[in-house]
Amino acid sequence: MTLPMLACSLLAGWLVNLIADTLPTRRALRDTWRWPFCPMARWLPHPWRPTGICTESAQRPSRTLMVWAMALLLGWLAARQADAAGSGLLLATQAWFFLAVAVIDLEHRRVLNRMLAAALPLLIMASWIGGGPSLISALYGALAGFGLLLIPALAWPGALGMGDVKLAGVIGLTLGLAGLWVALLVGVVAGGVAALVVLLRSRRRGQTLAYAPYLVIGVWLVLFFGADWRL
Repeated sequence: MTLPMLACSLLAGWLVNLIADTLPTRRALRDTWRWPFCPMARWLPHPWRPTGICTESAQRPSRTLMVWAMALLLGWLAARQADAAGSGLLLATQAWFFLAVAVIDLEHRRVLNRMLAAALPLLIMASWIGGGPSLISALYGALAGFGLLLIPALAWPGALGMGDVKLAGVIGLTLGLAGLWVALLVGVVAGGVAALVVLLRSRRRGQTLAYAPYLVIGVWLVLFFGADWRL
């Protein structure tokens, strides 16, 4: 990984943590911008350790560090996959966005409409500049992703949220029609296995499962290892 990509990956880790701390609860940035650094505060000299700002973030240091690690891994994969630095950064940006979606859904069981809407221009531009799917394939993928998950969401209320349905549309727009099938297949299989494990371990009715992270695993598979599917 080049030094600029390393710097961008570290910045992305901070941003993903910040988004997860801020958007779902509408906290003020002035209160949360330092939280991603709190798990590292223990290694600072005592006079430099922040006080009074890490109370809430200290409850989830594992998530904070996991996001930093995943941001670095996704940045490394993007740099390894892309032919040029610019296309690698665009590819990594797409992957980092879906990382933020997965983290928020894991913690809050929500896929935020305002987050998907705000990211649409960026995802479209990244796909277009970075050699992603054609416009026709992207539009077909968006319609197919939205329609395919809308059916079970309406047929079995509570099985899927409308946020997952909209996310599937965004995935189709990002990956194109061919990439969508692969991402959905991976998401369905991984999500089904996870749901079975949760059911066997908890044996409680009404247990909810964050479905977006499994769709995101499928997205990463296509982004980094399925260039031929993004057509």
